[in-house]
Amino acid sequence: MTEIFKKIYLFAKTTPDRLYPFKCEIEGKFVRGLDSYTYELNRAFTKYGPIHFGYKLMIYRSFFHMIGAIIFITLAAVISQRFFDGDQALYILFGAAIIALFAQEFYYHPKFYGQLRSKGITDWLTWVIPMMLYITLL
Repeated sequence: MTEIFKKIYLFAKTTPDRLYPFKCEIEGKFVRGLDSYTYELNRAFTKYGPIHFGYKLMIYRSFFHMIGAIIFITLAAVISQRFFDGDQALYILFGAAIIALFAQEFYYHPKFYGQLRSKGITDWLTWVIPMMLYITLL
């Protein structure tokens, strides 16, 4: 069962890489998607140092974090209304997600991927702000 979750996590984590819409020229050939993303990532690492994505890639990845947050909010709202018939379940799901995101962004990713704290803060906020907006506008 954990293998399935790992595959789903890896698929979700690499989706922005595969869908990178901006083209770049590599050896005289224009490419998009994973090749273009990898090229831009290596260029950012060369320019800003290891682990630094640069502003362009940081904004791009944050956009996907926002999309993920919106999908999560939608699923959590549907689950809480269909299966638990109330808003309390929604608050519990959001609370659990915020705690899990905190552990992921400030423990798991720095430990296993060397993620910078500033990127963790940005990633965490791009997930939590939409949840807080949803709760306040509910």
